[in-house]
Parts: sequence; C-alpha cells; structure tokens
Amino acid sequence: MAGDTFNLDAAGIAHAMGAPAANVERYWPAIQAACLEHGLTDRASIIAVLATVGTEVGSFEPINEFGDAAYFAKYQGKLGNIQPGDGVRYHGRGFIQLTGRSNYHTYQQKLGVPLEDQPELALDGAVAARILGCYFQDHGIGDCARQGDWETVRRKVNGGLNGWDRFSDLVSRLEQATTATGDALVEGSMGPAVVELKRLLKVWGEEHPLPKPIKNTPLFGPATTDAVKAFQQASGIQATGKVGKKTWQALEAAAGAGVKH
Repeated sequence: MAGDTFNLDAAGIAHAMGAPAANVERYWPAIQAACLEHGLTDRASIIAVLATVGTEVGSFEPINEFGDAAYFAKYQGKLGNIQPGDGVRYHGRGFIQLTGRSNYHTYQQKLGVPLEDQPELALDGAVAARILGCYFQDHGIGDCARQGDWETVRRKVNGGLNGWDRFSDLVSRLEQATTATGDALVEGSMGPAVVELKRLLKVWGEEHPLPKPIKNTPLFGPATTDAVKAFQQASGIQATGKVGKKTWQALEAAAGAGVKH
C-alpha cells in the first residue's frame, strides 16, 4: 500500500528534479492542493504532474509563453480568438500553456475563475496549478501514469513527444527518489497509505481523544501529524510525527486492525 503513496517534501522534490528549491517551496503546496482537488493522489499521478511541470517550465513556476506581440498574432483567428487582439491577449500562460480565448473560457467555467476577463490570472500559482490538475483529470492522464504508459502521458500533454528525454528522465529520478524514502509517511505524504493511517488513528481515537479532527482526504496534513504524535507519546514511542514501521505496527495493534504493510 505504501508503494502507491507519494512521500517527498518540497526539498526532496527540488533535489530529485534539479529544480530551484525556492520555487518548489513556493509552488508545491498549490500543486499538491490541485492534485488533491482533481483526484491525482497516488504516486504515479503525482510523478506525472511533477515531471510535466519540470518539462514544460524548468524553473518550476508559471510562465508566459516566449514571444512578442508579432509572434502571438499567429493565434489570431484560431482557438476562439475572434476579437481584435485576442491572439496577443490569450497567449500561453501557466505551468502548461493555456492558450486561446476558447480555452480561457473553458477553464473559467470549470474552475470559477474569471480567466477570460483577466487572462493574467493563469500566471497565479494556485490558478495555474488548478488548470494543470483539471487538464490531467479531464484527459485521464492519471490512469495512463498508473499503467506506466509514460509516452501516452506525454502525448496527452504535448500532442507528441517533444521534450520526451527530459520528461522520462524526470519520471525516473522521481521514482528513484520516492523509492529511496522507503515506506515511512511524513507530513505532506499523499495516497492510499495515508487513508489507511487516518482510519487507524480514528479507531484509536475512539478511546483516546485526538488533538484535532482529521479530514477524510488522502493528504497527511498538520492535524494528522498532531494525531500521530499523540499516539506515539501514549505508546512510549519518540513523538516525531513520522510514521515508520514501529509506529505502524503499534497503531495496528492498538486499533485491532490486523492490517499488514
């Protein structure tokens, strides 16, 4: 189960991808929230998202499409750009390049963000991340990632295999980094093992009040850290908030779950 769970923090992501640490620290929470919003909560799906970001924008931040007004004019009359100046106004922006009035309108409707009226919002980290997450969900890209069909993942984003060497290298590096962290869960981990951890904590919490309510999501957040620490303290385990083999076994025994990992 833990093998399906993503357990790298911002520093680990930056190291694995060779991305600017400050930018990963800044934008990873928004990307993580977008993954949660759009059901991209397993290891393979999150790796697909991160490798895509690292391929499309090596700086790990939303960017404007490279070009000037003369270059963007090529979009005029295409992608819903029917008003004068639309080609320039709706040029590419984001972690993946949202381009054309029709696409800005579509994601405005999907996300409830006034992108058509304020296209520069596609450069906002939280909005850019939600566009990315929504695109992945709409195109079933997580399913391809879970099947290990990385070429199709790339084709569904790029339309071809441009950037394939970079993308496949990032996938490999992220897979290696997540494997190297082992099965321990820490704050920021996301996936099926976190769901199981929360279930066990809630069972234990029926007789031992938890510090804060735990949300029913696949994300290991601050409330889960506090609950783990409370359990560890009650069980004579060093209260690190991290869930390794010792804590798993003690929690399973205390909850009477009999679940094996």
